[in-house]
Amino acid sequence: MFDHLVIGLKGTALTSEERQWLDEKPPAGVILFARNIESHEQVKRLLAEVREQSGDDIAVVIDEEGGRINRLSWPPFNNRTQADELGRLYEDNPEAAISHVYDDAYEVGISLKALGFTHNCAPVLDLFHPEGHAVIGSRAYGSTVHEVASLGVACIHGLQEAGIEAIGKHFPGHGRANADSHVALPLVDTPIDVLLQEAETFVLSFSQNLNHVMTAHVIYSAADEKVATLSHYWIHDVLRGQMGFTGSVWSDDLCMKGVGNNVHEAADAALKAGCDLLLVCEPEGVEEFYRG
Repeated sequence: MFDHLVIGLKGTALTSEERQWLDEKPPAGVILFARNIESHEQVKRLLAEVREQSGDDIAVVIDEEGGRINRLSWPPFNNRTQADELGRLYEDNPEAAISHVYDDAYEVGISLKALGFTHNCAPVLDLFHPEGHAVIGSRAYGSTVHEVASLGVACIHGLQEAGIEAIGKHFPGHGRANADSHVALPLVDTPIDVLLQEAETFVLSFSQNLNHVMTAHVIYSAADEKVATLSHYWIHDVLRGQMGFTGSVWSDDLCMKGVGNNVHEAADAALKAGCDLLLVCEPEGVEEFYRG
């Protein structure tokens, strides 16, 4: 299972234990958070050390959406326009908004590439719903499929042109969820035909070369009793079957409460459901895996 893992690290340099894990049982990737970041040169050293231990093919991931989801504290990362503001610009001037998103994603991608990253967990392809929990909220570009897909594709193309792989999220859509899946189990009871129509943001993005998609830790009760991350129906039947997606399916963080309290069980269920890559972001969860 280690070759499916994308793991979080404890701090700004590798611990002796992390070096051993990366060397003896290398994961598919590592993901960095604010706790791992102090400066430009420190990040480059850390990622060079990761590759020294595990090889050059390892994926190096960050969650750098811009706006309130921002890990790197210097330009061009720390002064980007929030997604909902770009959505409002799109309503007045679609061409200007698309151009802004592309240029911003390209600039960010160039800077991420220079630091040593390979993947960015963006764009958010969820629709905004005012009744939904604020965990998405302003992170969504807007409320319509066309608007969100247009801006999302601009982000994807900008990142890819810079050499960074985009990871669209959170399939099939987190905007209606009534809770934050970091700390609770969200439920959506919307009819399946509406859910599939709103998930067209992902379908349109797949047609424009989105190669990676992240699942939502949300139960859609009209379709399945399991959260989408652990659902054979959502990943195999809908994403792979109906939508024809052939890229990589990433779980959201399996340390989040939306998939329960046992990281091993969640990882096993996600793998069986069809996830290719399993995010285990918290150091405690990573330690549980490797020591187990």
